[in-house]
Amino acid sequence: MNNPYRYVRASAWAGGPFMLAATVLFWGVLGHNIPPYSAGLSADEVAQKIIANATEVRIGMAIMMLLAILYFVWGVAVAKVMEVVERENKDNNVLSTMAYFSWALTVMIFIMPCSMWLTISYRPEVMEPQTLMLLYDWSWILFDTSYSLTTLGMVAMGVCLMSDRREKPLVPRWVCWVSIADGVAFLLLSLMPFVYEGPLSRSGSLNYYAQFSVFFFYWLVVSIAIVRASGRLVREHRESSSIRT
Repeated sequence: MNNPYRYVRASAWAGGPFMLAATVLFWGVLGHNIPPYSAGLSADEVAQKIIANATEVRIGMAIMMLLAILYFVWGVAVAKVMEVVERENKDNNVLSTMAYFSWALTVMIFIMPCSMWLTISYRPEVMEPQTLMLLYDWSWILFDTSYSLTTLGMVAMGVCLMSDRREKPLVPRWVCWVSIADGVAFLLLSLMPFVYEGPLSRSGSLNYYAQFSVFFFYWLVVSIAIVRASGRLVREHRESSSIRT
């Protein structure tokens, strides 16, 4: 009998730890987004930084455009584990469907801002400083305030997997709570367009350092939990298949 969980573990690894590390390197380090340029800078100051770092940003964003789809691959792996809980609970698949499309749409939160950062770094020396600032501001406002596309999947995942009735749940309860809490915490990002400096700004202690630290932690622990859950499901499937034969 075919294994219904084939590729789930590989998908969780590819879109989880691998993409997380790649995001830190290519989006963060090469993309000069650790931290982003302060919204308190003048147009000339922003332009100087963009021109000085253009080559590195171009490399980082070109690679992120390629790798962004892995977040959807990761989301499919999570949704497959959610479907198991829904079936065992004899429930509908509303939550797993919400999560599936949420993570598909989240890919656009990677691709669209990255394409704008790539455009900014393509030939910034011939662009007006005000134009560069406009595009940079737009990319960060889009990146930060589109969080609802991601929050939907995070909350749906947490609610679904917390309903697991197994004696030992496929995903630990605390991981589910991390997913829900982090998704809700993104609400603070809606305040980012109203400030230029301080903890709620795009480079601030709350809306940058705290938000990204917690999100990366969520991404990692959910990935590990799904890898373990998929391995467990594969073993259970093999055992049940051997008993039937």
